[in-house]
Amino acid sequence: MRALLGRLAGFGGLPLISLITPLLVLPVIGRVAGSGGWASLAAGESIGTLGGIVIGYGWNVSGPPRIAAEQEAGQRYALYRQSLVVRGTVACLVLPVVVLLSVVAARAGYELPTALMGVSASVTGLSFAWFCVGAGDPRSIALFEAVPRVAAAAASAGLILLTRQLVIYPALAVSVSLVGIVLFSRRVPGRRPLPRTRLPELWRLVVRDRGLAAIDIAGSAYGSVPVPVVNAVAAPVLASSYASGDKLYRFGQFVPITLANAFQSWTVEAGRAGRGRRLRFAVLAHGLLGVTGWLVFAVAGPWVSGLLFGPQVRATQAVCFWLGAAFVLLSLRTAVVRLVLVPEGKVRIVFAATMAGTLVGIPAIVGLTSLVGPVGAAWALVLSEVVSAAVLASPTVREMRLAAQVSGSGQSLGVAGDVRG
Repeated sequence: MRALLGRLAGFGGLPLISLITPLLVLPVIGRVAGSGGWASLAAGESIGTLGGIVIGYGWNVSGPPRIAAEQEAGQRYALYRQSLVVRGTVACLVLPVVVLLSVVAARAGYELPTALMGVSASVTGLSFAWFCVGAGDPRSIALFEAVPRVAAAAASAGLILLTRQLVIYPALAVSVSLVGIVLFSRRVPGRRPLPRTRLPELWRLVVRDRGLAAIDIAGSAYGSVPVPVVNAVAAPVLASSYASGDKLYRFGQFVPITLANAFQSWTVEAGRAGRGRRLRFAVLAHGLLGVTGWLVFAVAGPWVSGLLFGPQVRATQAVCFWLGAAFVLLSLRTAVVRLVLVPEGKVRIVFAATMAGTLVGIPAIVGLTSLVGPVGAAWALVLSEVVSAAVLASPTVREMRLAAQVSGSGQSLGVAGDVRG
């Protein structure tokens, strides 16, 4: 328990930093950009978020348990190098698409800052944070990623106020992210010369992780679609209002993800003997977090969004209520996928649940938004999470019962790359 508390203290500070970072600059952007610009920039960021998930290629989910299960520094570095080769290759293909889609989604006059917002969100797919999660090293995330982003956001806020140029924030965000990745990569433990990754080996790695990548991409798809869709079909005032609620929802997602990061290696390190008890504790913690988040969204969401982004783009009570409901299910799904199913290699089940939610969610977002406006997009998000939860429920209960029944047998956990049904 002491190890868990230490990791919670370390990783728990990271969502606070992640929350502080955009709060330093987004209130300025919301007021400088106005309703039309605010919705456009939010659409670009949503497109870029999906692009970042594609670039990450499943390493945010599969990487931490792989690193936690591998104690030798040289092997850890080899895994990290594999991830850079795969993700860098994917980034070369994805970034031009993100730029194009962001320009198409932008309102007239906001094409450049919207495209840069897309790029700034996309390059997070190259982040090294997953490696630090598996190694139990929150300090490196803070030193090379979180704190520099805070500094860049603070500088951006001042410069935007002086110049009224919205491109400053995403341009600085991209620069800071890439510099942090380079600096961290030069000090990864176990760093040593390795053979170049040739095309056959690259293809093998791409094929190996295609299931996890598809899960991440599909899971992010229905979360990234609402803002561009609302921006396309709703009036600027309504689109900006929904964008503010969605922004709060994205802020909230940092918390269950970071909580799962703290639990991830802790539950693996317990071995088979103690894993069941730790998993029950972790899932319960995520459930309580979800309910607390729903209450916060429903009660304080509109007021907070108006305070942060400006009263002209304030989120509505109805949108905040339903986004809070989606947050409960998101928090539980994060725990189930990252802590229960993926470490046991149940990738196909997770993929099936994610695809079910996506196939229901994306048409529902388009249809309900067109019929009832922005609140329809929030309804569709809840529906997507309900469908995913229905598919995951039975396998999760089964795995947790097995974990509770198994005594210490010395067996090693299945790595996420072992794709079983």
